[in-house]
Amino acid sequence: MNRGSASSSGMSPKENDTQDTGSGSSSGSSANKRRRTEEPAIVGFTATSTSLSTTPAQEHHNPGSEEDNISESTVAYQGNSVNPMAAEVDALSVPLGRALSDAGNDLTGLNVSSGDSPGWDGEPDSEKDMILHDGSSAGGDYNDPCRLTECRTYRYFGASFLGVTPVVTEEPNHGPASDLDVIKHLDDGESPMQFGTVRTDIRSSISDVDDYDRMIAFAMGSHARLGSDSMIRILNNNILQSILLCELTVGPTMHFTSLTQALSSGQARCATMVRVNLMPGVHEMEAEAEVVEDNRIIIQATPGSKNGSVVLSSRTGRPLIRVASKDAYVCISGVTFEFKNSPVTPTNLKQRCIWVTEGKLLLEHCRISSDAGIGICVLRTGIVRCEGCEMTDCGFVGVAAAQGGRAEVLNGCRVMRNRHFGVLATDARSSVVICDSELSDNGTYGAGVGAGAVVKAFNCRVLRNQVGIVSKGSASHVQLEGCDISQNARIGLGAREGATAEARTCTMTRNQYGMCVSNAGSKVVLDQCNMSENTTHGIGASEGGELIAFRCEMRGNQVGVVSKGETSRVTLKFCKANENGRIGLGIREGGIAICTGCEMKRNQYGVCSLNTGAKVTLNFCDASNNERYGVSSSDGGAVEAVDCKLNHNQQLGIGAWHSTSTVSLLRCTAISNGRTGIAARVGSRIEAHFCTLRKNHQFGVYVCGEGSSVQLINCSSSDNGLYGVGASEGGTAEVARSCMKRNLQAGVVAKDTGSSVNLNECEASENGRIGVAAIVGGNVEANNCIMKGNQRVGMGAWHSSSKVKLLRCEASSNGATGLTAIEGGKVTAIDSVIKGNVNVGVVAKDFGSMVYLRHCTSRENGRIGVGARGQGLVEAIECAMVQNFQSGVAAKDRGSKITLLKCDLSHNGRYGLSVREGGCVEAVECEMLRNHHMGVCVWHAGSSVSLWRCEASMNGTHSVGARDGSVVNVFNKSQDSARLTAASGSGATPPSMDSPSFDPVKEGKEGSSDRLIDLL
Repeated sequence: MNRGSASSSGMSPKENDTQDTGSGSSSGSSANKRRRTEEPAIVGFTATSTSLSTTPAQEHHNPGSEEDNISESTVAYQGNSVNPMAAEVDALSVPLGRALSDAGNDLTGLNVSSGDSPGWDGEPDSEKDMILHDGSSAGGDYNDPCRLTECRTYRYFGASFLGVTPVVTEEPNHGPASDLDVIKHLDDGESPMQFGTVRTDIRSSISDVDDYDRMIAFAMGSHARLGSDSMIRILNNNILQSILLCELTVGPTMHFTSLTQALSSGQARCATMVRVNLMPGVHEMEAEAEVVEDNRIIIQATPGSKNGSVVLSSRTGRPLIRVASKDAYVCISGVTFEFKNSPVTPTNLKQRCIWVTEGKLLLEHCRISSDAGIGICVLRTGIVRCEGCEMTDCGFVGVAAAQGGRAEVLNGCRVMRNRHFGVLATDARSSVVICDSELSDNGTYGAGVGAGAVVKAFNCRVLRNQVGIVSKGSASHVQLEGCDISQNARIGLGAREGATAEARTCTMTRNQYGMCVSNAGSKVVLDQCNMSENTTHGIGASEGGELIAFRCEMRGNQVGVVSKGETSRVTLKFCKANENGRIGLGIREGGIAICTGCEMKRNQYGVCSLNTGAKVTLNFCDASNNERYGVSSSDGGAVEAVDCKLNHNQQLGIGAWHSTSTVSLLRCTAISNGRTGIAARVGSRIEAHFCTLRKNHQFGVYVCGEGSSVQLINCSSSDNGLYGVGASEGGTAEVARSCMKRNLQAGVVAKDTGSSVNLNECEASENGRIGVAAIVGGNVEANNCIMKGNQRVGMGAWHSSSKVKLLRCEASSNGATGLTAIEGGKVTAIDSVIKGNVNVGVVAKDFGSMVYLRHCTSRENGRIGVGARGQGLVEAIECAMVQNFQSGVAAKDRGSKITLLKCDLSHNGRYGLSVREGGCVEAVECEMLRNHHMGVCVWHAGSSVSLWRCEASMNGTHSVGARDGSVVNVFNKSQDSARLTAASGSGATPPSMDSPSFDPVKEGKEGSSDRLIDLL
């Protein structure tokens, strides 16, 4: 045969016959044409046309002619062009010649060209050289196993012809992704997981082994192109089929009564392909059926048999099937395997029902069970593919891959009720691919991955196992897409001890834990997954594990997301942890969470950071509508929130408890919460910048407990049900450049001894009762603040030990009083303005209450500028009480006292200074000028006024007036005698200018001007 004349031009055979192809002559082509025309067809044989290649050079021919029954094509091998038909003819001639030589035929006329392929000496090494080796890989054509692609390696009957080496493409790497650090750019809005190419991995590494039609086509096509001296010319259909295909039947009444006997027969060992038909019934096997040569074997139920009617069962506890040859291809369909090894003991739990150490095994619509061990075990270079099979009731594992073996569980397989594992991949290079299948009701794990193995699952259901899927050990990896992992007794998906896992569009529901990752180096990445209705938590990281989730939902769990333990880390982006029984996001014992664009809504608690070292960072998150708190930090936990919503929670927007617990807020809102917007208690600390705290039912901000503190900068705490800012029980608040408006009772309140509020450049306005208050021992300091338009009091101190200090502040337009000290409270104001208040600018009322004023102005108030009553005390230095509608200064009631130094009491509507009902006023170097009625007016017995170096002139009617037993003492100042008169009927005569009747520095006399100077 002249193989050098084979053409690769893509022209039809007839065209090739009439053209010179280079190495072959046109005369040779004409001779071949004449030989094909003269040769008769093989008796009783009808050829089947099968295309071997779909290269661009292929051209289909007219099926009417015999020579065109096989489409001729060209396969490119590293720059050379070879006609596969010619190569197949020469390769086929050698084993066929051996078979005929064994029958006594002479092969002297057979022309065999060995080429220069290494290791080929013109004779086959063994019967395995007759096998057409597919060598298909995961990159091949999934639907057409006969299609030649760049991803497949074809070796024709164990040799390379014409010195040409076929192109070999490596198998794809099924190991874990080399880089799981997918959170490099949180704000890009895209998922880092590239699942677009994942599904290519489920393309099978096993091709259809039923090549009977193709082999017949090879032979028929080759026969049509051989010369008259070819031995194939004398073969009829029966001989050809007996060489290419051996078909055997196994049954109790047949020649072969067991599968082992059939596969070890001479017919099976000589044939290129063996087809074994098993008759219905239970086939008890005394020894395992082994495939140890490079054969293609098909084992199937006899055509027409009912499903499940063919059963292979073991008597001896040995495996039923073993494939242990590198190039063996075995296909089994419609068979039930029952491996029994009673009684079951710990030593026989790893017996194998089917195992593959080398070669490829395809199982279709089979049922495999092994009560004492492993259903299917694939090792080393072996590959097993299951389609539509059931692997059930195995004593250890349904499908196991180890030592580099690969298993594929596809197209409706069910792996159920196995004692420990449904699927197991145990070490590096071992892998399992699961697609459109179910792993359910297994005793321990649905799928287990360990020691660097890989499991990939697509559109699968993993149900009712103890643990759905677990990845354990460094480099172990699980990759999931579109899977339902539900109703497992403990964990849906787990990764631990350095393992990794990826899941996309998966559902993990109604487990105890939806997903868990634990131990340093372990990492899980989730994208668009649903972890809902799990008994404990939806997803969790512990003991140093890392979890990254994109666009996931955790709903209806006890806790949506958990991070527990030092260096444990959770990163969430655009996730929803809503409607969980207790906590949406819970971080504790040193865990870390970073959330961007997430929701934690309608839980009992939205976010919790618990224990020292725990930290939560929230960006653009919404922790609203929770039954208790939106965000909580306790026992040393920390929370940082930026641009977050903490609204409509039934109790608190943000709460912090216990020493070292901290919360930091930037541009956040806490609106319409049932109790408080921000609360710091029991030693915790909260900082808020540019935040809005509005319409909370009680407090905008509340700090309580010794050591607790709140810092507000550029915030607004308005429209709250009680206070804008409240401090009690030793809590402290520092507020700067903030606004407390329209709160129902008070803008700012410090309550209880040790509680304090410091205000700097703030406004407490339009509040229901009080702008700023210190009560029950509280302390307030205000600098450059405004208390304006409050319904009752601008700023005040109530109760003993309560103190208010003002520096450069304004208390104006309040409904009653600008500054108030009541029931023992004390108010100190420096460089401040008290104006336009409806009733009194400044008042001290009740025993122990005291007001100290320095460089202040109290003007334009509805009645009095500065007043003392009910034994209250007021001391003022260099102040102005002017333009008030009634009196500049008024003292009322016995024990009430006002001391003035260098003050201006002028231009008031009635009196500059008014004293009545036993009140007392001492004035040093003061002016009472141009008051509408009197400069000084004193009523009632026991009331007294003492004036040192004062001026009372240009007043409307009298400069000084005394009546009803009152006393006015004037010292060391010339007065207009016409203006200095006693009121009629008083019985009192004003003393002379030099009278010693009043000594302001008398020992033991309180309220003297010297004491006033000392105090201020």
